[in-house]
Amino acid sequence: MEETRSSRIGRFFANSYLHLALRLFIGGLFLLSAVSKLPHHTEFEAVVKDYDLLPDALATAYANALPWAELLVGVYLVLGVLIRPSAAVSILMGLTFLTANVSAIGRGAEHCGNCFGDVWSLPVWEALVIDIALLIAASLLLFMYNRTQRIFTLDRLAGRRIA
Repeated sequence: MEETRSSRIGRFFANSYLHLALRLFIGGLFLLSAVSKLPHHTEFEAVVKDYDLLPDALATAYANALPWAELLVGVYLVLGVLIRPSAAVSILMGLTFLTANVSAIGRGAEHCGNCFGDVWSLPVWEALVIDIALLIAASLLLFMYNRTQRIFTLDRLAGRRIA
């Protein structure tokens, strides 16, 4: 019997190596972002406030929490720990990035305020492409990740030791 197109697509999205690539893409992106923001916290806080999307107190809290959340989620995804919860948090962070970048385009900004600090300067449209790719990748991990097919994860290693 010939394999249908939908079953080939389903098999592709259930592929362990695809999940590994998605984890490394999202995790690497967040690690790069966090490492570039943490040493320049004051500048990042000013950038968040300049977007004028949040009241000052909330903007300060967001600027304080975001780099640490990016670092934690990035480490979890690269190591393969709590993959689905990390993907869910990635979606939430990606939505905030998308909102900020759409706002920046609306204000006529040409460059992403401090997406990756001094490490990687991006035009806003490129930051939007990355935001969309992040949302797609995180959604695939959240909804298509199969725990039985996990490879190169600490979750799997810990599961073997417990069993």
